[in-house]
Amino acid sequence: MMPFAKAIKAADVPEGGVAETVVGGRTIAIIHRDGTFFALDGSARTWAGRSERERWRATNSFAPGTRADTTSGRAKRTRTRTGCGIRRSSPRAVGLRRLILAEKYSAARRLAQILSEGMAEKVRADGFSQFAFSSADADVIVFPLRGHVVEIDYPDADRDWRAIDPESLIDVEPVRREAPPALHDALRRLAETTDEVVLATDYDREGELIGIEALETLRAARPGLPARRARFSAMAAAEVRRAFDDLTDPNWALAEAAAARQRIDLAWGAVLTRFLTLECGSGRQVLSAGRVQTPTLRLVADRERDRESFVPRPFWNVTLVAGDPPFDAEAIGGPFWDLGGAQAVIALAGLEESAVVADVQRSERREPPPPPFNTTGLLAQASRQGLSSPRAMAAAQDLYVRGEISYPRTDNTVYPGALHLRDLLGRLTTSPYREFAERLLAQPSLEASRGPIQTTDHPPIHPTGPEAKRRPGTRQAVYDLIARRFLATLSPASVVAVTEARLRLGGVEFRAIGNRVLEPGWREILPPEHPVADLPPLRPAVVLPVRELRLTQDETRPPPLHTQGSLLLTMQRLGLGTKSTRHEIVDLLFRRQYVSGRALRATPSGRALVDALALYGPEVTTPTMTGHLEDRMTAIAEGRATLADVVGESRDALRALLVELRSHEGSLARWLRDATFFETDYGPCDACGEGRFVRRRAPNGWTFLGCSAFPKCRRRMRFGEAGQRIPWGSEAATAADAIPATA
Repeated sequence: MMPFAKAIKAADVPEGGVAETVVGGRTIAIIHRDGTFFALDGSARTWAGRSERERWRATNSFAPGTRADTTSGRAKRTRTRTGCGIRRSSPRAVGLRRLILAEKYSAARRLAQILSEGMAEKVRADGFSQFAFSSADADVIVFPLRGHVVEIDYPDADRDWRAIDPESLIDVEPVRREAPPALHDALRRLAETTDEVVLATDYDREGELIGIEALETLRAARPGLPARRARFSAMAAAEVRRAFDDLTDPNWALAEAAAARQRIDLAWGAVLTRFLTLECGSGRQVLSAGRVQTPTLRLVADRERDRESFVPRPFWNVTLVAGDPPFDAEAIGGPFWDLGGAQAVIALAGLEESAVVADVQRSERREPPPPPFNTTGLLAQASRQGLSSPRAMAAAQDLYVRGEISYPRTDNTVYPGALHLRDLLGRLTTSPYREFAERLLAQPSLEASRGPIQTTDHPPIHPTGPEAKRRPGTRQAVYDLIARRFLATLSPASVVAVTEARLRLGGVEFRAIGNRVLEPGWREILPPEHPVADLPPLRPAVVLPVRELRLTQDETRPPPLHTQGSLLLTMQRLGLGTKSTRHEIVDLLFRRQYVSGRALRATPSGRALVDALALYGPEVTTPTMTGHLEDRMTAIAEGRATLADVVGESRDALRALLVELRSHEGSLARWLRDATFFETDYGPCDACGEGRFVRRRAPNGWTFLGCSAFPKCRRRMRFGEAGQRIPWGSEAATAADAIPATA
């Protein structure tokens, strides 16, 4: 769609003829067909040389052909559709040119589809795809950004690691770099023909900053360009239309909070990483540290250390198997911490051959439904199902863009009163969860469970419509988690009848416990992983045959290693990171090779780094400092602090930490160099005798040993399943194809 400012008189272009004009330095061809004028990119000569069929197709399509209004001087499309918060009106009332900014291509496509009622057409202009349509009051372009379109970095003069003292970086103001520049050029050209901008990026700190970044580029080309904000928590059609009917102003404070995080994280990461790598590292290994990354790494290392220092303690249990059908009962007083005591119980109980029911107690236990999902809760549950945090988050984001779930980045665990729960349940009546949804809709009232965190930005994660048909995979698994949790939060409590029986055998009392479900409630949707069986009918004084009397030995177990899920929950509890960044921090630890495994363990380099920093710079390894900065960034978003104030506080804290680290630079360097040497050095090369074997990682993730004298020596070895060195031979052909011949 190419609006133009210069009017073309009907007499200038005869029916079927072609003329041209220049708008903003661009040549526009004007075609007159059937009494209507169309504006197309290109010269009159170009279009005059086209076949009638090509011209007919161009002028009948929305891209690039647009109808020329020779009265107002603006290009218009002949069809009009309801959209962008404006009701249908006369097609000739069109006058506004609106630019909608979406965060990515898939989001732009979804927004255009909803707002145009499926009439939007894809346009390729200036090397970027966009979507165009006409509403009742405007010609609209939905332009997809690519996430952050501005990067902040230090000036080129400060990017030389060895030439610049890390301390000098603390007070350096980062510069704004357009990424990619061609996208900003396209935005500047769009600014010339835009009357209003609507930010439709994700409504959180990062999304607001992304929209503001693009808006600043537009306003640099056209100062004072009006801008509005569409706030929505789901890409469902009704939610999007409501947001465009109720546009607000951009939230500059929210964007400043995200900008403060960018500056703070850049400074902490650059200063600490350069200092540790240059002053304390060895060889080419980069030692990375950060204000959130390092405390998180310490959580993993401390849990592993707790396990290593744990001393198991043996204990014994005495179990009675009695009755018909048989059931288990444990000796009261157990577990027994010495073998002699347990053997004495066995001997005393063995004096009789039948057990007597001494007492039976019955009660009911109500188990309330779980709280709604926030981001951390969802990723923690996905981790228990075997899904990594990055995969689960990517699937959730895709489901959100498709309009199947609400916005997946939220801390909230309380449904707001404005959320129409019955409408959401109604949408699930055409899904595999129909039975559960209809049962809940039949209830006279709905009472949702509540979690401990209540915010006002976005509701908890919930389905916004039935799941699209797809093959089993990550997206289906994540949707199932969200849909079942949503239904469970609206379900009544589970009621269980608990039976506790006491048996007496030879002067020893045993206790048996059984459960029977009275009202499944939410447990019908989310069954327990390890249900407890019910006891057979029992009453006092009944004699039961003894089937078995056994002595079992066990030992106390150390605390489990962190999984990605438990680590995310711990980070949330300690205030490390945000809902949008926690899973990224965990992924970063893997990419830095500081942690490994599904049950997280710190690698030798990760362990050495966090142990050394805990001794010589403890502030950077604890949640206290970073938690304070998180609170201060929240204060920016709420208007209680400024970006300059919070960045200044961060610089003071970073400067004090660097001074402390430098006072122990010698000890810190010896500690880290020794640790990283034993991890990366695998002895002399057996081929050349000059270099040493060092561990390398190929782009596809394979780890192998290569000679440090490469390219002079090209000796390579691979690791076996048990970590042993295996010569590079025919049996490694598959791996060799994927690993380049450069070590």
